Amino acid sequence: MPLKNLLKERFRSAIQSIPQGQWKALVTDAHSQALLDSVYTKYDILQQNVTSIEPLHSARGPMQVEGLYILTPTAQNVQRVIADFANGRRTYTSVHLYFIDGIDDRLATRLTDALQPMGVLRAFVELYCNVEPTEDRVFSMKTPSAFFSFYGQLGGQISADFAMEAFQDDLAVTSRTILNVLATLNENPYIRYYQPHHHAPLGPLSERGVQSSRVAPIEPEQNQSLRWRSALGSRSSQKAPVGDYLSKKIAEQVQSDLDEYMTNNPEFPEASERQRGVLFVVDRTMDPAAPLLHEFWYQAMVNDLLKIEDGTRYKYKYENTVGDKETRTAVLDDNDEVWVSIRHLHMKDAIDRLMADFGRFVQEHAGFRGNTNNVQINDLKDMLASLPQFQEQRDQYSLHLDMAQECMNMFEHRKLNLSANVEQCCATGFTADGKTPKTIVEEMVPLLDDRDISQLDKVRIIALYLIFREGVADEDRRRLYQHARLSITEQDMINNLVHMGIKVIKDKENRFRGSRVRNKYSSKDDQYDLSRYKPVVQIMAEDQASNKLDQSSFPYLRDAPQELASSSSMRSRQPTHPAAAGNSLRSARPMWHKATSARQTTDHQQRYIIFVAGGMTYSEIRQAYTLSAALGKDIVIGSTHIVTPESYLKDVKSLGRGGIGGNPPGGLPQHANAPGRPDWRNPAEPMPYQAILDQRYWEPEVGPPPMPPPPQQQAPQKRGALNETTRAFSEMSVSSTASKNSKHGGEKEKKKRNLFKMKWDK
Repeated sequence: MPLKNLLKERFRSAIQSIPQGQWKALVTDAHSQALLDSVYTKYDILQQNVTSIEPLHSARGPMQVEGLYILTPTAQNVQRVIADFANGRRTYTSVHLYFIDGIDDRLATRLTDALQPMGVLRAFVELYCNVEPTEDRVFSMKTPSAFFSFYGQLGGQISADFAMEAFQDDLAVTSRTILNVLATLNENPYIRYYQPHHHAPLGPLSERGVQSSRVAPIEPEQNQSLRWRSALGSRSSQKAPVGDYLSKKIAEQVQSDLDEYMTNNPEFPEASERQRGVLFVVDRTMDPAAPLLHEFWYQAMVNDLLKIEDGTRYKYKYENTVGDKETRTAVLDDNDEVWVSIRHLHMKDAIDRLMADFGRFVQEHAGFRGNTNNVQINDLKDMLASLPQFQEQRDQYSLHLDMAQECMNMFEHRKLNLSANVEQCCATGFTADGKTPKTIVEEMVPLLDDRDISQLDKVRIIALYLIFREGVADEDRRRLYQHARLSITEQDMINNLVHMGIKVIKDKENRFRGSRVRNKYSSKDDQYDLSRYKPVVQIMAEDQASNKLDQSSFPYLRDAPQELASSSSMRSRQPTHPAAAGNSLRSARPMWHKATSARQTTDHQQRYIIFVAGGMTYSEIRQAYTLSAALGKDIVIGSTHIVTPESYLKDVKSLGRGGIGGNPPGGLPQHANAPGRPDWRNPAEPMPYQAILDQRYWEPEVGPPPMPPPPQQQAPQKRGALNETTRAFSEMSVSSTASKNSKHGGEKEKKKRNLFKMKWDK
């Protein structure tokens, strides 16, 4: 079942947990509402006996309906819930509490102590669904500021402390997000992480990385494949780098959080016929070329060349039925069937699909009997204008035809065919014919001198060339900058790549002699000359599926599967950890993983969960879909955020601003009244996750709770014991269902040349 559907099912079961026929008011905070909005429309929610959707921190009057709270577990939210029933106030007839993440036991006790004596508390459940899916196989934390926490430079001692605090906070939030994904997927996976060999620890970890004694020196594995041995380069005469690396730190924290979760929930994960999955924790430095390349797959290309906000909202000029121009905002999501059908296709194939699908659409719905094979895009748009009765389909086709045409215009104007050829040679290390490129400089310098090539494209070319050469002499670097006429700001985009583990200036004395993972030429895989590069996540997943993934570069964190284990030993229930302690509040609550037993599905594919710290690209997102079909795996990919070439280079440009003045662009907004960090805490000591939630998701109060009615004489109620409450909650059960996934196989096509020569080109 797609990740979006799993999350939707959890919310649906929570909403429908109140007996059918009873009306309820849904109360949310800003963050939990955003998660609901990612999988539900408000109309669909209101159709489930929901009278209204109320913001928690607004002035709400009493209602004679059930109160269904779906909230982020913060101290502020807990206090507001208590206030709804304090001092004789009774905002709703009863309370059903659902928290999207685990709640601190002290806050849970405060809630039960306040609400249980009144007899209004009916449900208290931790959903563990604090993750926002952007597509069926994709989730994003939407925290671009984490890029600076992970890779930002340190200044003086004060700013170094602040940098470590930010790093620890984002490390904790990242780990808990991954835990929520695993809980949603019912997975206790093997954990593998990326171990670099060609650079020292980066960002806040750089100060103490080489001094750490917790990570042993990495020796070359005797059984590693020739592919990975040659990719990593010879390290026989050099000591392998030691210290803390970002991917390992995240993987360790995930394992710690998962151990705690399994201790509190001994039935997780429930028995399944699915083979035990694999979690890959990698970071942006694993594949420095991916965010720099021009990609010509539809979703990646439109997000690179067009102004699309957050990857989903595109403003464009539209001609209405009376011929007037108006500005519209299109939402590119799963509700747009045309977008879903072409987003992972190459632009050439996407345009062919649009032409073919439109031809069928016109013939079926408008009685058009002409030949649509050799018409131009403008002709198609004229045909669309004559179909007012099919407005939604007409608008979708018109939108994507416009977007495709705009991309092709920019492809020609910016001479992207020439730029992309140089980029591909640098990124892959070979030409379209599989030979070592020997004329890159001769091809690159004219492009740097050409005023028709945008400055950002020149930055991308030079950056990829430096990656290819593993640094150049400082004098050669300056000459490249002069040819391209780069400003100081544009030079920073390249110079600051050193903070991402890239050699900008060649250093013969550098002790980190290992090489990054490189592509290997294969004529069978190169379908398009200008799209030859394989993202490293593709190489990683393919090698994992064939049991060839190098354990030196991607070690297992704890246990690894036995090579000769029978299939039965790798199926059914996966290893768990010590059972939960006696009567803890958390262990007594109903857990959502129990709902998986009700699912009836024939999909037993092993899962690969890939997490890219520091931003993922649209080319990597596409791999989650193509590899799922090619490898027969259920692949999910996620990251701190999604990057485009422009956004990535702007962030890299700011990396060198160390110290207090290095505030990251797009950082988390902090309200003046939000809780601050404890003054007594040691900066090197991680802040409790609950305190991080309290700080990040604090909301300003819109107004005080409504005044309570005059107090009435009531018989005193006996205060129940905490274990009695939890025992009552444990008897509750929530079920969910799953839909069948269909596996789509792709047919191989012959190799295509002149990929952008369209049928209407002369």
